[in-house]
Amino acid sequence: MNQDQDIWDRVTVVLCVRNSGHVLVTSLSSMPKARRIIVIDACSTDDTADIAETSHPNVEVIRNTEDFGLAAATNQGLALADTDYILNINPDTIIDDGCVERLIAMADANPNAAGVAPLLTNNRGNLELDVMGPAERHHHKLGLVPEGPFCTWFITGAVVLWRRSAVQSLGGWDGSFFLYSEDADLSYRSTRAGFSLILEPRATADHFGGASEKITLKTRRRKDWNMAWGHLHYERKHGAPGDAETAAGKYVKDGIRGIISGILKLSPKRIAGNYAKLKAARQFLRGDPPWSR
Repeated sequence: MNQDQDIWDRVTVVLCVRNSGHVLVTSLSSMPKARRIIVIDACSTDDTADIAETSHPNVEVIRNTEDFGLAAATNQGLALADTDYILNINPDTIIDDGCVERLIAMADANPNAAGVAPLLTNNRGNLELDVMGPAERHHHKLGLVPEGPFCTWFITGAVVLWRRSAVQSLGGWDGSFFLYSEDADLSYRSTRAGFSLILEPRATADHFGGASEKITLKTRRRKDWNMAWGHLHYERKHGAPGDAETAAGKYVKDGIRGIISGILKLSPKRIAGNYAKLKAARQFLRGDPPWSR
């Protein structure tokens, strides 16, 4: 068995999808050596699950009949994996040649690392890199290409090689995050538990960004709704008392201003997005659950 085969025997790929057939073939085709790919389908209304089964010889599809959100679906993949590592990726990503091999080499060299992430570029070829410092709770953009590997207190969930034993010791992903901020939550819990997170810039991948599900006015509204709700839930879980309420109040004020601006500029997208965030904040404060996809 050659070196590549040894490496891919040690990793299980986990993808969570919903109406992602239009990008899934490209993503799966970028991992021809993968030995096991678990695709969790969250009630797609198109042929995503069928496309997954025919696009790669080593795909297993879990067809959920109810959508419990991204974090819960990822935990399904975690429960089924028995390899050293889990490659957790979004369906709108392309793994570059040698990416996984470099991620595993870095993880092997740093046994305390819970996760190792590659350097991502978006569909415009721009750097997509968010980091966080040891005393911070919110990640922010880094506009410079790093000269080499470095530790960070946040790695984006678009493409991450997770050490299975570390994630299991943390209890997996928090299923109360339906969509968005689940990666920030796991990163935060990982570092607080004493694990390190590493960015390996010699490993690269492309992230289309937001293309996992076809964009319509309805899906955009749901995206903005869940992004706001996930952020507020993160604030309540890890922030100081009152932080979530303060952030929710800002969403309401900004939402009102955004709606007025959208009306004046005749922009349905702006109106829908700001209304979704405003409504999410109000429902969060009432204790309502996230809006399913």
